[in-house]
Amino acid sequence: MLYRVLSTLLIGLLGLVSLVLPAAPAQAADCTLTAIVWEGYTDPSFAQPFEEKTGCTIKATYAGSSDEMFAKFRTGGGRNYDLISASGDITERLYKAGLVRPIDTSKLENYDSVFSSFQGGKWNTFDGKPYGVTFAWGPNVLIYDTKAVTPAPTSWDVLKDPNYAGKIALPDNPMTIADVALWLGKSDPYDLTEADLAEVKAELLALRPNIRKFWTTAGELANLFQSGEIVMAHAWPLTYTQLSNEGFPAATVSPAGKLTGWTDSWMISKNSRNVDAAYAWIDYLLSGEGQKGVMEVTSYSGATDLGAEAIGPEKAHELFMDDLSLHAQINMWQSVKNYDQWVQVWNEIRS
Repeated sequence: MLYRVLSTLLIGLLGLVSLVLPAAPAQAADCTLTAIVWEGYTDPSFAQPFEEKTGCTIKATYAGSSDEMFAKFRTGGGRNYDLISASGDITERLYKAGLVRPIDTSKLENYDSVFSSFQGGKWNTFDGKPYGVTFAWGPNVLIYDTKAVTPAPTSWDVLKDPNYAGKIALPDNPMTIADVALWLGKSDPYDLTEADLAEVKAELLALRPNIRKFWTTAGELANLFQSGEIVMAHAWPLTYTQLSNEGFPAATVSPAGKLTGWTDSWMISKNSRNVDAAYAWIDYLLSGEGQKGVMEVTSYSGATDLGAEAIGPEKAHELFMDDLSLHAQINMWQSVKNYDQWVQVWNEIRS
């Protein structure tokens, strides 16, 4: 009898505790969202609020190139990562490899805020279905040390100046071939013949004495500037932001008509174990809070009206989000049909 009374009291107390204590987030039980991303896309400054709201931890791996990103995502048949922040040069490869799933936009409350020209973009839509959600974009720019490079450069030709021998850095990425093709005046930098590739190779070989390093991450590149090893680089705006935040005398140049760039999309693995959490993360990155977080960390441009509202009209204009004029001018990364030849040429330059 005493046992029954005690049991009843214990059950009653447990029930009372459950009413008093706050419930844990629905996804908190063993929720780790894995992603392979470009540096800056899961920065704690905006990832932590998401984790606190959902109880789902973001575990990110940085990649230095699209090829590295694709190779790592493909390992294990796409089971090692839930998400990938893919640029337009590998989105189609991921789709054709059967590694990503179609996006159900009805699961994204903020999808209608994505700029209309970015919905159904050719870089992430295949067979009439969206396989990715655009959330950021930007140009590849020339960054230089204002104390070491004078006068201020106005074109990419400065990279060939013998005064800067052994003092420049290029991305360790075959897509850099597209930039050189633009410098040479090629109309379509992603549709290059063997003769075009030979011309690009010759240009890169002539530039080789000036190249100190082929960089792989924005952090590595910032260190090269700070150590004095280099004074100029073909780079992402993220490195400029990192250098400026640390008081380094850096500036950027964006030569009109001679820019490549990237339109980045979140894509979900076909074999993701956390599909609902993946959708929650994408939706968060489309929100004003998420977009503002990405833009403040990277200085890249956002892709939603909510993001433009969150940063205000002045900053939105600075990032070309009010009319998308810069986006239309940039030769955005895209799939290359003879990419194996590009890789071969790049490896020859690297060696």
